[in-house]
Amino acid sequence: MIKMGLIGIGRMGSYHLNLYDEIPSLRLTALSDANEQILQEKAKQFNVFSSSNFEDILDKVDAVTIAAPTKFHFEIARKCLEAKKHVLVEKPITTNFEEAVELFNIAEKNNLVLHIGHVERFNGAVQELKKIVNNPYLIESRRVGPYVERMKDDSIVLDLMIHDIDIILNVMNREVIDVEAKGSKVYSNLPDFASVTLVFDNNAIANILVSRVTQKKDRTMSISQEDAFIHLDYTSQDINIYRKGLSQHIFGNKELTYKNEYILERLFVYKDNALKLEIKHFIDCIEGRKPRIVSVNHELRSLKVALEVDRILKSKVGRCEVIS
Repeated sequence: MIKMGLIGIGRMGSYHLNLYDEIPSLRLTALSDANEQILQEKAKQFNVFSSSNFEDILDKVDAVTIAAPTKFHFEIARKCLEAKKHVLVEKPITTNFEEAVELFNIAEKNNLVLHIGHVERFNGAVQELKKIVNNPYLIESRRVGPYVERMKDDSIVLDLMIHDIDIILNVMNREVIDVEAKGSKVYSNLPDFASVTLVFDNNAIANILVSRVTQKKDRTMSISQEDAFIHLDYTSQDINIYRKGLSQHIFGNKELTYKNEYILERLFVYKDNALKLEIKHFIDCIEGRKPRIVSVNHELRSLKVALEVDRILKSKVGRCEVIS
């Protein structure tokens, strides 16, 4: 039984908190948050030790989830790892590549599990991709939704697009040789939408569109390869595979031709709560039941590409004037 602590009880932290009782090999033992009122409410509700100073809970736990604001991730994660605690930290792990490398080095030195919370990796449809994707030449990803005021100070790359970058790099398993990025501000002082192109060393291309100013929420990915067109819906966790049709029929003297353009396959996908699967995988890795699903090198590569995209966007982003 792993004794778990949670640091940060905001929106994402609350999602974690509400799933712990569904994982038999985990027991929540401590909470920490800077907001004393919320902290005391949750500590009373779950009947666990609490402190606004996260270091006070470390002797009560074997592992922690860090769901505090990103700017605090490095300091908190470093102190938790140095205290010999396993760490699951929400993405992005940091906004500095060298800091991320340092955290993984500390974890390796102390034989600890350090995972980044990329919840989309555990989406049922995403987990099926490796079984059906073969040498794709074009990937198109779309992650858009309406504006939320509380996200105005967050990078859309490190908050939203990093999911798609992570999945695309894992599917391609090739080196990125070029990055193009364009975007604009609409309501905030940071890019509110962006279009990014990644070029790989085999000349395959990934086009990624991300927006937090689009009224209809849409989270999809399509993959073109020689034998199929694969369409994934993150929200419904569905995968449709379109393969080249073979049948052709001729009707009457004037040779009216009907051709089957494609054959549609609907892939069966096991669907579960992706965040619960992520937490369970973290616990399984601590207890030695399973290896991590992606390597540390992949974790760092995803962050490095995301940080480069973010840098490019911030260096040349303009403003779109919205007429009210």
